[in-house]
Amino acid sequence: MSELLATLREAVAALAAADPACRRFGAAQHRYALAPVLGDDAIAAIERQIGAALPDELAAFARAVGAGGAGPGYGVVPIDRAAAYVVTAPAGAPWQRGLPLAHLGCGYAALVALDGDARGEIWIDARAIGVLAPIAPGFTAYYCDWIDRLAHGRWPEPIVPPGRCALAGALSGYLAHAEATRGLAEGTLAGPALREALGELGPGAIELAAESSIVWFDETDRVDPCLACARLLDNLAADGLGRDVVAPGVPPRPLR
Repeated sequence: MSELLATLREAVAALAAADPACRRFGAAQHRYALAPVLGDDAIAAIERQIGAALPDELAAFARAVGAGGAGPGYGVVPIDRAAAYVVTAPAGAPWQRGLPLAHLGCGYAALVALDGDARGEIWIDARAIGVLAPIAPGFTAYYCDWIDRLAHGRWPEPIVPPGRCALAGALSGYLAHAEATRGLAEGTLAGPALREALGELGPGAIELAAESSIVWFDETDRVDPCLACARLLDNLAADGLGRDVVAPGVPPRPLR
């Protein structure tokens, strides 16, 4: 095992020790647990299944650190399970086939490009809202950035532009209704009236449906919020919105 990979295992353990209640984004799902490492035979079987060699950084991680588990978003899906869900890129992308690795929330996924000029790069697949873009040059950079941000108390990069997800529209519609029922002009709900309106939304009052271009979710599946939505909820917490207002989502299909 290289010194870097050994350090990654130690860093995950340190993150877990500092967050025993698993309050950081995504931690309640992955709980800082790493899936067992894979041997050469298991790696070879995965490569036969996906019809391509795993990018070197991902393969090295699976051999020495873990085949999935603790990681960005709601955790890295073990690659032996993710292998059944290879996706195809739209025309014009610098890769043709990608392996989804992590649920980023709202049905979006982080994937690793398996071929083309972008082979090995990590991309966000949020085609349901028109976003398909590179987010890291490789798996190691992607994983190290996640560790660094959490270790220094910073939010991970949200990636999805704020306001693009269904949650923002749902809250805007609800607040407009609250203004109308209180006889307030549009955009004037604030102070105690805002806190009262948000406080009326109890646990699980909002259900997020999957906005997914991958086959990890059905359209009727509830999903957990993405980082942009989680930050929106966090910003509204001071105004009385409970952080548990969004109903818990179901796991991606490979984890069921």
